[in-house]
Amino acid sequence: MDFSFIIGLVACLGLVVFGILNGGKFESFLNIPSVAITVGGTVFSVFMCVKTSTFLQIPKHFGVILRKDKFKLEDYIDVIVDLAQEARVKGLLALEEKVETIDIDDEFLKFCVMLIIDALEATKVREQIENEISCIEARHSAVWKLYERGETLAPAFGMLGTLIGLINMLADMDPDDPSKVTSGMATALITTFYGSFLANVLFAPMGSKLKQRHEEEVVTKELIMEGVLSIQAGENPKYIRDKLKSYLTTKERDAAGDEGSYSADE
Repeated sequence: MDFSFIIGLVACLGLVVFGILNGGKFESFLNIPSVAITVGGTVFSVFMCVKTSTFLQIPKHFGVILRKDKFKLEDYIDVIVDLAQEARVKGLLALEEKVETIDIDDEFLKFCVMLIIDALEATKVREQIENEISCIEARHSAVWKLYERGETLAPAFGMLGTLIGLINMLADMDPDDPSKVTSGMATALITTFYGSFLANVLFAPMGSKLKQRHEEEVVTKELIMEGVLSIQAGENPKYIRDKLKSYLTTKERDAAGDEGSYSADE
């Protein structure tokens, strides 16, 4: 499990609570009408902006955020090189059985391998895979845009609550009792606090994390595409390994070592 989101969330909550308790009373920041306006307004406004199916998947989004890194590029490179060696010895048709025995359970990888087994032209294979990646991006973008909308709407509803509070305060203002002005102002500003908190502590980090997960998946799928096309082209397995290492960071390449380095003499 990836604990970075939980650690960050708990730290933010702790620092905010520390700031509240250090400068005043915690109960001063609890206001039910402000919660209803800011939280309720934001949630239902986001609900109106997206598909119901996307909105109902919010609990699943937390699972995506908290899961451990799913895509290890080194493992995919090893599998693709193994498939390349099999294809070089036995031909592309042998991959139909081989792909069912690989250690990685990835339907996208199997789909790409089946495309080259079906003897499609390389340009058509690339076109089909790129189209598949584009469709995945369209589906994923609808998810992180949900949180981007929440990030925008939360401060707006916070300001709306502040305006409501100010209007009520001015309507009930008593020139002979200035304390009502200060207490009313404090109540009006709480909604702005709630909106800013929701936007910066919840919606923005969640949207950013989901987008990061998507980018990791797309890089993996692009690596698979290049690897499968290289297999179809009959390239040397060791050369394929070296080529796919370009998707790794310097640290990951160092960890993988120089095993399988391609030589032009082979």
